[in-house]
Amino acid sequence: MHVLLAGATGTRNLVDAALAAGVRRIVAQSIAWAYEGGPDPADESTPLDLDAPASRKTTVDGVLALENAVRELPEWVVLRYGLLYGPDTWYTPGGLMATAAHAGTLAADDDVSSFVHADDAATAAVQALGWPSGATVNVVDDEPAAAREWVPAFCKAVGAPPPARTAPGARTPWARGADNRYARKHLAWHPTHPTWRTGLARCW
Repeated sequence: MHVLLAGATGTRNLVDAALAAGVRRIVAQSIAWAYEGGPDPADESTPLDLDAPASRKTTVDGVLALENAVRELPEWVVLRYGLLYGPDTWYTPGGLMATAAHAGTLAADDDVSSFVHADDAATAAVQALGWPSGATVNVVDDEPAAAREWVPAFCKAVGAPPPARTAPGARTPWARGADNRYARKHLAWHPTHPTWRTGLARCW
């Protein structure tokens, strides 16, 4: 038997129920922006940001609790997703981020994010049923991007005013994006939307 987990809420109860029912394998959805700071996109060997300030530590601690819980099963895979975009996500016309774009609250700064199309995220979840147990996998596209690159394109696409550009400067250390080489080279996961530049355009 297999269980797919969609988030942190209720993970402890789901794991306990799975153990009681004899479920052997869990595939858990985590996030790819809980890594500690660094100069390059984070791979799966990068530690979580356990010393984060209080405003961020709640998120990181939640990730740690989720991932530790699923590791109690005999077989498990953790999928660390990038920012999801596609139909019915925040990154569509009328979505939460479009609302923020129209309000002028999206900063075009040097902070780096990694995206993943919802279809590619779903494909990874299905494929993970057959991936090696004990795998923690970044599920992100091939091109981490600074906000000064993707925010103006997003604003234009959703008909929002151009964002206020910040002067080039220090990036938030943990806003570094994530590296997907492990998934591509060792697990044969290849996103059908390899870059947000074309993938987002098809959603707008």
